[in-house]
Amino acid sequence: MSQDRRRYPRYLLHLPVTLHCGGKELKAEVINASAGGCLLRMTDPLSPGDVLEASIPELTIPRSRLIVVRCQAVPTGYMVAMSFEALLTDDAAIRQLSKDRQGPSDPSLLH
Repeated sequence: MSQDRRRYPRYLLHLPVTLHCGGKELKAEVINASAGGCLLRMTDPLSPGDVLEASIPELTIPRSRLIVVRCQAVPTGYMVAMSFEALLTDDAAIRQLSKDRQGPSDPSLLH
């Protein structure tokens, strides 16, 4: 059985977000998030190591740097795993927002 190596629990969210990369704006949806990173659904592919900026007001995250960990093509676009450059929010804020938002309960979206 594999062991989850994440330091922080992930919570389903489904929030729109605008990313900034080299003067371009990219639209995405935050699928899930933790205190250390998030999973995005996007229409544009990104490469591991790419650095973007975004703000996620609903998570009280000011404009901050995110680093692409991986990008995987899916039928609806791309699933992009991002890590926050610095720990920016607390687990309780994400957990509460997750409870307040209704989204699909597909367990595969937590990974």
